[in-house]
Amino acid sequence: MKPARVQVTKAQLEEYVREKQPEGGTYNIWHHRYSGLERDFHRHSVRPKFKVDIARDSGETLGSRNKNAYFCLFFAKGMCALGPKCTMWHRIPTEDDVQETTVDCFGRDKFTEFRQDMGGVGGFLRENRTLYVGRIAITEDTQGAVVRQFGQFGPLERVRILRGRGVAFVTYRTRANAEFAREAMMNQSLENNEIMNVRWATADPKRTNDEIIYTPDEKQLERERMESLRSQISESYERLDAENEAATAAAIEYKGEKRDLEEDESELQTKKQKEDENSASTTTAGDDSSAYEYTEEDCLRYYEEQQAYYEQVQRQQQQLQQEEEENKTKSIISENVLANLKTISKNTVTLTSNPKPAATTTGLGSLVNYGSDSEDED
Repeated sequence: MKPARVQVTKAQLEEYVREKQPEGGTYNIWHHRYSGLERDFHRHSVRPKFKVDIARDSGETLGSRNKNAYFCLFFAKGMCALGPKCTMWHRIPTEDDVQETTVDCFGRDKFTEFRQDMGGVGGFLRENRTLYVGRIAITEDTQGAVVRQFGQFGPLERVRILRGRGVAFVTYRTRANAEFAREAMMNQSLENNEIMNVRWATADPKRTNDEIIYTPDEKQLERERMESLRSQISESYERLDAENEAATAAAIEYKGEKRDLEEDESELQTKKQKEDENSASTTTAGDDSSAYEYTEEDCLRYYEEQQAYYEQVQRQQQQLQQEEEENKTKSIISENVLANLKTISKNTVTLTSNPKPAATTTGLGSLVNYGSDSEDED
């Protein structure tokens, strides 16, 4: 189903509401009018600026898939400014719709009894499917005009026209269609310049000679029902095709994004790999080993290598010690003699370093130093 059409703009709707709201007075919920105004205020009917066109305005909205929603009253009057964003239904009632007893098709609470003027939402103690249509301009094609204008709001059961009074009684197959048509055709015109008075009908008057009774053919109703069913099926298929196309486009877009992401990841990996190779060529082996993650086997292997290295060093030290000992035993002078010589040399050094004590002079000292017995004379 195509999206619902935006019938009016918000500025147009606000301006129309301001024009319809009178200055002064109090709004009466029961009679759906303002009280406290002039006596003839409500008798002057004014044709609305807007009128619904079901074939053009109906469509899918946000509330189309909500089974608990109601029909849009502004859509029925031809002045919904939300269009596809509306949370109500923008279509006519069907026989498959659930009809509640205490509320009308627009979700408004109904009263126990009908009003005396047979206006308003109606009462729920008696089901009424017939509308009283007054002030009709009688022409040669009055029947066709009534059927065309009121038939767009649902299947008709019977249409009775009183030519002498300019009155018609329109009966629908369901109550919801009658409620929708009453709000849609209130103060509207058929195909002339009249302003109709649409109310709930009390009872059909007695038969007269100048009346016209229109009863739809059952075969025609069946054909219309089949046509509506075909249109609904085609619309459902179109909606499914649109959803499938949207899903396919989304899948293609997702695949493209995924491919781009994978390509970006591969480029990043290659770039990182090149950077790692360049860094590996410039760093030392120690740096490489620090970057390497050691396992338990590597640790065990390292400890074994260290232990073998230490054992080899110890063996070499022991071998050197043995060689030194062998060299010592093979020498001419024994080790004890060498030790004694070392101690003697140390003692001589200490003696030479100490000064001689000064000689004491005695009486014979001069004679001793005279040198009579010196070796020079020999």
